Amino acid sequence: MFFEGPEKKVELALAPGSPSLRARGRKYWDEVVAASRAQILSALSSESMDAYLLSESSLFVTDSWLTMITCGRTDLVAAVQKMCADLGRDSFQYLIYERKNAMFQEYQPANFFDDARRLSAEMPGKSFRFGDGDDHHVFVFHLDKPYQPAADDLTLEILMHGIDHQASRVFMSGPARKRDYIREGSGVWSILPGFQVDDHLFEPMGYSLNAVRGSKYYTIHVTPQKIGSYVSFETNCVEGDASDTVSRVLDLFKPQSCDVVLFQPQAARKRVACAYPVKRSVRHSLSCGYRVSFDHHFKPVEGAAPAFEIVL
Repeated sequence: MFFEGPEKKVELALAPGSPSLRARGRKYWDEVVAASRAQILSALSSESMDAYLLSESSLFVTDSWLTMITCGRTDLVAAVQKMCADLGRDSFQYLIYERKNAMFQEYQPANFFDDARRLSAEMPGKSFRFGDGDDHHVFVFHLDKPYQPAADDLTLEILMHGIDHQASRVFMSGPARKRDYIREGSGVWSILPGFQVDDHLFEPMGYSLNAVRGSKYYTIHVTPQKIGSYVSFETNCVEGDASDTVSRVLDLFKPQSCDVVLFQPQAARKRVACAYPVKRSVRHSLSCGYRVSFDHHFKPVEGAAPAFEIVL
C-alpha cells in the first residue's frame, strides 16, 4: 500500500474590511475542501480560529486569513480557484502556494508547473524552487503584490522522510495502535504546550493532528508505510528558540532526512538550528514581503564522509 504524503499548501489573507472568512461557516468550507477532492472529518475551534481535520490533511481559518494543506492525489489549485471566484482575487492581500516534491509524481493528477500555470491565469505571480531539482525541494508560487507581514508572522515546517521503524509502528495497525497510547506515549500532543488537540487515526494506517491556541496552530500528518514513510509538522507558533521545537520533533520521529522551511518577515532574522548535518541551504526574499529559509538535512551514517554545506 502506498500513499503520497508530501503536501501542497496555500496560505492567503484578505484585505482589511473584507467579510469574515469564519462567518462563511462549515457548509462553505465543506464545498472548498470538496473542490480539492477531500472532505472534512472533524472540527476544533478557539476564540479566533476554526481548525478542520481533513481526509487529506488540514484547514485553518481565521476571520482574515487561512491555511489549507492537502496530500495524496488532491487538487488544491481547484480549491484556490473556487476561493478566487467566491472571495474575489482583488481582495487578497497575499497568497502563497507551496508544493513539496512528490515521491511518485507519475501518480499525481498534475505537477507544480501545471499548478503554476492555472494560478497564473487567476493572478500575477512568481515561482521559485528551493532545493535541488534532483533531490528534496519545495516549489513556491506567490501573488506578486507588495505586502508587509506582521512582525510575528512566522511559519515553521519540518518535512521528514524515512521515519524510524519504532516511531512509525505506533501509527499502523497492531496492538500498539491506540488513540490513548498515541496521546500519552508518542509525544505528539505535547510538542507545544497549552493547545487544544483534535486527531484522527486512519485505517489501516496513518494519523493526523490539529492543535490550536488562540490564533496559533500546529499540525502533524504521519504516513507510516514502509515504502515512502513521511511526516510533516507545521506551526505558526514560532516563539523563543524554534530550534528546540525542531529537536523535539526530530527526537520523536528520527527521520533519515528532513527539510526545515521557515517563512518570516524580511526584516526578521530568526535562525533555526538542526542537529542533523545540512546538505543544501537556500535563502530568498519574496516580493510579497516574506523571507524563506530552506535547509535540507540528513541523518549522518557512521563512517560516511562529511557533506558540504551550500549556502546561497
